[in-house]
Amino acid sequence: MQRLGKATLWEPFVVSLSNHERNSIDSLPFDKLRANGLLIVFLSTFFLARLASADVLYYRSGETEKGLVVEEHPDRIIFKVELEEKTVLRKDLDEVFYDDPERNNLYLGNQAFEARDFGAARGFFRKALQMNPQFQEAEDALHHLEDWQKKWTPSEDVDPVAALDSRWGLAVARGPDYPVVRVVREGSRTSRWGIVSGDLLVSVWGSSLAYRLLKEVAHELWGPPESPMKLTIRRAVFCPQNASHWPGMQLDMRRLGLTVVSVEPGGAAQQSGIQAQDRIVAVNSRPTRYLPLAQAHKTIQQAHRKGINLLIERDLMIRRE
Repeated sequence: MQRLGKATLWEPFVVSLSNHERNSIDSLPFDKLRANGLLIVFLSTFFLARLASADVLYYRSGETEKGLVVEEHPDRIIFKVELEEKTVLRKDLDEVFYDDPERNNLYLGNQAFEARDFGAARGFFRKALQMNPQFQEAEDALHHLEDWQKKWTPSEDVDPVAALDSRWGLAVARGPDYPVVRVVREGSRTSRWGIVSGDLLVSVWGSSLAYRLLKEVAHELWGPPESPMKLTIRRAVFCPQNASHWPGMQLDMRRLGLTVVSVEPGGAAQQSGIQAQDRIVAVNSRPTRYLPLAQAHKTIQQAHRKGINLLIERDLMIRRE
């Protein structure tokens, strides 16, 4: 008879947890809990407590639904309910209530921003930061607000998408979700920023670019000369097999996901172009959103003879020219 390990024992439950919750639980003394007959009591208490602290969607139909908001875009959110993710259009929602108070303030700030009530938006974003000084999304929202108030485009009679190509050397196209970089002109400012053909443009100052018209994407990218911009990209990379150091990087599970802490010179990660602070969002097409750190390490280590495909996310701090 097979002896159940930690992962096998509670796999029906653990797949719904955030990475932070899973890694915290991995450190618990399960053998002792089992020996004392307390394991089932612990699991029941933990998951009941977690269910009580969920995000809540309030639909225009009058229905409510508990779960976890895992992605947010201008026209939709991705919502985790039990073992499945679902897409919910914002037009079908009345309100969203988050388990984290600082996230509620971020949500209210974003609503005020959409209504162009910039004073109220700034107040909510600052309140979120007061509640949690490490809340990066709120800090980015403040930068996005400042950026928007100084928003600048080439001119009213110039196509902003075409201007990206003529002035920045950047040609973009619509993708299934995020806009994709089609061409980067050699020697252009875009190439100096480290953007390459095939990159996906994920967000500007944390504001998602997914499912948006290219004109809207270009408007987000444009800004006053010399103004800063935080542009997040996604890139597919391949870590080659039989590198001198495999995988040649240290990983940690942080609030924004599976993060590269450091990269070893000459290792597979460096050869593939991975940099410290990159986030790995997929391993061989498998999303890392619910992947425990230990499992991520194991999957990558086992691929040293074949190599491995990774999808990385990178924040670029750019100064517009």
